[in-house]
Amino acid sequence: MPSGKDIRRRIKGVKGTGKITRAMEMISAVKMRRAVERALAMRPYAQSALSVLHRVTEAVRTESHLLLTDRPVKKELYIVITSNRGLCGSFNTQVLKKLREARQTDKDREAVFITLGKKGEQAVRRMKGEILASFPHVFDYPRVTDMRPVTRILLEEFQSGRVDRVVMVYTDYVSALVQKTKLRVLLPVIEQDAKKMLDEIGLSTDAVVTGDFLIEPFPAQVLETIIPRLIEAELYHAVLESNASQEAARMVAMRSATDAAKEMVSDLTLTYNQLRQQKITQEIAELSAGMAAVQGESKSI
Repeated sequence: MPSGKDIRRRIKGVKGTGKITRAMEMISAVKMRRAVERALAMRPYAQSALSVLHRVTEAVRTESHLLLTDRPVKKELYIVITSNRGLCGSFNTQVLKKLREARQTDKDREAVFITLGKKGEQAVRRMKGEILASFPHVFDYPRVTDMRPVTRILLEEFQSGRVDRVVMVYTDYVSALVQKTKLRVLLPVIEQDAKKMLDEIGLSTDAVVTGDFLIEPFPAQVLETIIPRLIEAELYHAVLESNASQEAARMVAMRSATDAAKEMVSDLTLTYNQLRQQKITQEIAELSAGMAAVQGESKSI
């Protein structure tokens, strides 16, 4: 059984840990609020980007374009968006679980990866996956210009025919307690996928496309310009949503750790008091026994 000194040392250590987790919870709460504000501010632009994408693909559905062509998938490119740091509950675990499920479903297909976040890069390396590029610092100060190198790489891979599909795995922020891991196909741009995404964000597809569209100078030229910009917007939106989700998950995890530290301190304090009580009771018993022995000897004399 540990001594009172050992228990006091543990209580002190747990209290110190609780102070650290409490401070990390407060920091994550501030970061989460900022990240959520940026994510919410970006949502109308992301919705508009999806709407424009749906309008263009609907208007040029009779045109043949490489970025709109759904072809047999032999090789896929996965964009994996995770955090750089841990201590955020199951945030990274859920993203990697979604990735493994997708790979298990498409295990006969080859795969290459672009990682945004150190945890995703480490996991893909453990999976022995081929990483085309890694961008671990996009979460420091996310900007839409940071998405241009990613967009350039995935467009080069798709247009050259080295990959037949580009898939993004990220986390969508719902609330501080709820985050949903999603898998979204970026390329090829398919009308059904655009409709599904619009339905997910509550934008009716019936009200999106009305009448005929005249695209100048040429539909193919417009698509060459607009699709990369829309993909940048979607990637930026996914990074903002993932950033808000990871800070929310970290705040909840640190709150749970703080509560656990408080419970542990309470249990250790109770154990320490019981140990002290046992020692006091033992000392009283020994003192009483000694007094009884002395009294017995005095009577015999």
